[in-house]
Amino acid sequence: YIGSKSTNFLYAPCPYFTYEGERLEISRRGVRTKLFDIKDLELDISLGGSLPANTKNNSAREGMPDLNLIFELGPKLIYTIFHQGKAKLSFELPVRAVFSTDFSKIESHGFLSTPELRYDLYENRISYSISSALVYATEEYHDYFYEVDNRYATPKRPAYNAKGGYSGWRNKLGVYYNKKNYWGGVYISHYQIKGARYCDSPLVETKSALFSGISFAYIFYSH
Repeated sequence: YIGSKSTNFLYAPCPYFTYEGERLEISRRGVRTKLFDIKDLELDISLGGSLPANTKNNSAREGMPDLNLIFELGPKLIYTIFHQGKAKLSFELPVRAVFSTDFSKIESHGFLSTPELRYDLYENRISYSISSALVYATEEYHDYFYEVDNRYATPKRPAYNAKGGYSGWRNKLGVYYNKKNYWGGVYISHYQIKGARYCDSPLVETKSALFSGISFAYIFYSH
């Protein structure tokens, strides 16, 4: 979780399909459609999530329950500020409901929003993406990660109740390559939580976090 010094790796297959119509598009970036026939305004489906956290690998949460897999789902408005040639600048405003699951039950944990400024550049088979986003979340979301209930309080880990509001600042860089039936991508993302509403939680060990990922896809069929 953001603020932890522990690290985790995940390797997972993720099949997908794409569709491009006059008003509807389904791709790796989501499901989007033109909104109200406004040229530069689109409505998308926004997805997100975070990996489970095992307390055995995290001394700050020792004796506390494990954090389950988090998944997020909700709408996203996209406004294209300009699109000239191979360059595109857009503003994205997603609002996602947050849920956790241990694959036996699903629990709700409030809402998350990440207003984002995104710049895309397309050069032949290579594309680049740079984005910067502010993150805001409800108290229920912050409580799941950063609250310390009285029963889990210790002399080194006092009880703590998180508040909703500002949740951090995220910057992300991605590079993607596409050739015939092959697609690959790599990204790196930096998260700064200094000044966040939960940054004084005893579960926060660091004020920044770094994420990275590599993706590869083989396209079986296109028409």
